[in-house]
Amino acid sequence: MEKNAKSSYSENEEELDVKEIALYFLRYWRWIILSMILATGLGYLYLLFTPKKYLSESKILINTGNHENLIISGLTNNMSDFSDLSTSKLDDWIEMLKSRRLVSKVIDKLDLNVQYNEKKGFISKNIYKEDASVYIKFVDEKSKFLINKSIYLEVTVNKNNQFICKDITTTETIKGNFGEPVKFAFGEIIFLRNPLSESGDKIFITIKPLIEATLSYINSIEVEIASKNGNIINLGLKSILPENANKVIDLLVTQLQEDIIDDKVKIGQNTISFINDRLSLISKDLSSTDDNMEKYKSGKKIVDVETEGRKEVNESLRLEEQLKQYSIQLNLIDYMENFISSNNNSLLPSNIGLTDASLISATHEFNKLVLERDKLLKSSTDENPMVKNLDIQIRDYNNNLKQSLRNYKNSTSIAIGNLQKQIGQVTNKISELPAKERGFKDIFRKQQTIEALYLLLLKKREETEIATASTPNVVKIVDKAFYSKTPVYPKSVIIIFISAMIGLIIPMGIIYLFFFFDDKIKSKKDIEKFVDNLPFIGYLPKADTNTGIVDIQSINSSSAEAFRILRTNVNFLLANNESLTKCVYITSTISGEGKTFVSINLAFTLALASKKILLIEADIRKPKVRDNLGILGKYEGISEYLSMNGEDEDFDFLSSKIIQATYPFIKQFATPLNVDILPSGKIPPNPAELLMNGRFAHIIEYGRKNNYDYVIVDTPPVGVVTDTLLINNYSDLVVFLIRANYLKKKLLETLAQLIKDGKFNDHKTAILINNVDSKGGDEYGHKYGYSEEKNIWFRKIVKKYI
Repeated sequence: MEKNAKSSYSENEEELDVKEIALYFLRYWRWIILSMILATGLGYLYLLFTPKKYLSESKILINTGNHENLIISGLTNNMSDFSDLSTSKLDDWIEMLKSRRLVSKVIDKLDLNVQYNEKKGFISKNIYKEDASVYIKFVDEKSKFLINKSIYLEVTVNKNNQFICKDITTTETIKGNFGEPVKFAFGEIIFLRNPLSESGDKIFITIKPLIEATLSYINSIEVEIASKNGNIINLGLKSILPENANKVIDLLVTQLQEDIIDDKVKIGQNTISFINDRLSLISKDLSSTDDNMEKYKSGKKIVDVETEGRKEVNESLRLEEQLKQYSIQLNLIDYMENFISSNNNSLLPSNIGLTDASLISATHEFNKLVLERDKLLKSSTDENPMVKNLDIQIRDYNNNLKQSLRNYKNSTSIAIGNLQKQIGQVTNKISELPAKERGFKDIFRKQQTIEALYLLLLKKREETEIATASTPNVVKIVDKAFYSKTPVYPKSVIIIFISAMIGLIIPMGIIYLFFFFDDKIKSKKDIEKFVDNLPFIGYLPKADTNTGIVDIQSINSSSAEAFRILRTNVNFLLANNESLTKCVYITSTISGEGKTFVSINLAFTLALASKKILLIEADIRKPKVRDNLGILGKYEGISEYLSMNGEDEDFDFLSSKIIQATYPFIKQFATPLNVDILPSGKIPPNPAELLMNGRFAHIIEYGRKNNYDYVIVDTPPVGVVTDTLLINNYSDLVVFLIRANYLKKKLLETLAQLIKDGKFNDHKTAILINNVDSKGGDEYGHKYGYSEEKNIWFRKIVKKYI
C-alpha cells in the first residue's frame, strides 16, 4: 500500500472545475428559468406603469467674433470688450442657457410650476394643461413667487358650474365657483373649467415653488457643443409632455436673444451718456488751451523756430550713434588682442563684428594656416619640415595681426575723440534754444492732446449709436425644437434584457454561493484530492426506498443495479483471496453515511447469488442492523461473547445467537436467501476494551469455519471512534463508505492520515461513494440506465431541447 496520500487540503487552493459548476447549475435549471420569467414579467410591468419620456431637440448657432464693434471698447486699447457677450466662449453660453435667471423666466411665462395629473385606476400620469378638466390662473402673477412649499390639490367638477377643492396635505376642503377667485395663503387663484369636462371629473393639481421647478428643469436640460471646432450648440430636454418641452427650449432661446439685446441697448445708452458728459468738459478745456496759445505767440513773437531745434537734435542723435559703433569696435580690438596673446597657435574667431577689411582677411589666412598645420600633425610630427615652415608662417601672421590691431586701435581712438568734440558743439547749440520755445511746446502739446481726445470721443459716440440701433442677432436658430414619436425612456428592449439578465444572475449567484461555500464531498474528484491511491469500488445512487432495504430483485431499480455492480466489484477485488470465506468490513468516516444500509443490501445481493452470508452487527455502540430489518426484541450477541471468560473454541454460544434474516419484500424465490445475522447484543460501557481483548478474531473464525461464503461486518465510523481500527486486521477487504453531499471535505483528512500511518496495509481497501444524485446531472448519472421509463415523451423533449 502506498503511503504518499495527501494529508492536508486547502479550499482556497481548490481548482474550480468549469464543467462541474455548469452541471451544478443545470440541476436547478427549472428555478433559473422560472426566475427569468418572473423577472421579465416584472420588467414588463415596469414598462407598463412607467410614463414614457420623449426627447425634444433644437440647434442654435452662436455668431462669435463677428461683432467686435457693437459695443464701445473703451477710451484706450487697454479697455477690452468686457460687455460684448458675442465673444464669450461656447462653454459660457452653455452656462448661460442653464442659468437660473433665464430658466426661471421661462418657467414663469409658461406656468410650468403647475402640474396636472390624471389618475386612471392605479396609474397616475401627467397631462397637458389644455387637456385638464380643470386648470388654474393666478390673479397676481407675483404671488407665485411667495409659494415656499409644494401644494397638492384634488379638484372635482361639481354641478352648477361649481367645484370642490381638497388640499391633500391639510385635508382642508374648499367649495367654489369656476371663474371666481379663491384665496390661499400665498394669494388668490382662479379655477377655470375645460368646456369638455363633465360633472364628477377629478384632476390633481400640484403647485411647486418657482425655484424648485426651475432647478428641476435645469437638471433635465441637456446642452452640448455639436462639434469641437464649430459654433453650433445642441439643446435637448426629456419630458413626459414633449409639447411642453418644445415650448421650454424655444422660449429659452428667445429669452436668451432678448436678454442679449437688452444688455447691448442698456450698455450702449450708458456709454453714449458717459461720452456726452466727457465731451462737454473737454470742449471747455480745448477752448481755454487755444486762447492760451494765441496769447503766448503774440506776446513772444514766435513764428517757427521748431524746425531748427529739430535739426540740431537729429544731428546729435547721429553723432551719438557713430560714437557707439566706434566704442564697440574698440572693445572688440581689446578682445582680439587678449585672445591672440593667450592662444598663439589656436584658431581665431573670424566673425565677431570687426569692420576693418585687412584684419578680417589676415584672420582668415591665419586660420587657414592653423587648419593646414593640424591636418599635417595627424600624419606626422612637429619635426616635419612642412610643419616647421607652417609654424614660421603662423608666427609671422601672428605678429602682423598684433601690429594691425594696434594700428586699428589707434585710428579708432582718434575717431572717438573727434566725435566727442562734435557732440559737445551740437549740445551747446541745443542749450542755446530760447526758453520761450520750450514754453511754446508745452502749450502746443496740451492743445494736441485735448484735441485728439475730443475727436476720439466724437468717433466713439457715433459708433456706439450705430451699434445700439442695429443690434444684430448673436444667436441664430438653426432648428426649432422638435421631438421624435419614439420614446427615449424607458427603452423596452433594454429593460426586458436587463430584467432577464437579473432573473438569470440572481439565482445563479445564489446557486454559486451555495456551491462555493458548500464544503461537502460532491464527486470522485473531491476524494482524489485527498486520497489518490485507493480504488473506487462503486457508486450508490440515492435510495429509491424509504425502508432502507432495496428491492434487489427489481430490474428497473437503479439502486438494485448499483448493488449488483458492487457485488461484481467485490468479487473482482477478492478473486485472488485464498480463503473460502471472504470477510468484508463496511466502515466510514462519521455516522450517518449509510454503513448499515450498505451492509444489509450488500448481504442480500450476495445471497441472491446463492451465497451463504453472515452479517455481523459489529457497531456495538450504536447498532442499527436489526432496527432497519424490523427485528424487534432484545438479543444477546457480540458484546456478551466478548465479555465471556473461558475457551473460545466452542462456538455453541455464537450459534445460539444467530438470527435468520427474512427478506422484507413479498417475493417468492426459487431458493431461500441464506443470510444470518449476529447481533451486537447489549451496549457495553467499555466497547473499545472489549474489542481489544482479541476475542473478535474468534467471531471471524466462526464465520470461516461454518462455511459462510461472505462475512459482512458493519463497523463503527473510524473518524469518531477507534473500534474499527482495533479489529480491521481480521478483514480481507475494507469498504470505506463516503456519502456524497453529506461528508465534509475536511474530514477526509482522517482517511488520508490512516493510509499514511499504514492502518490499512494488512488488507485491501476500496472506496464506495453513496448517495449519488443520479438525476442531478453529475458525473455518475449516466451509470444507471435501468430506471423505469416513465414520461418518455417528456424525457425526449428535455434531452433534445434542454
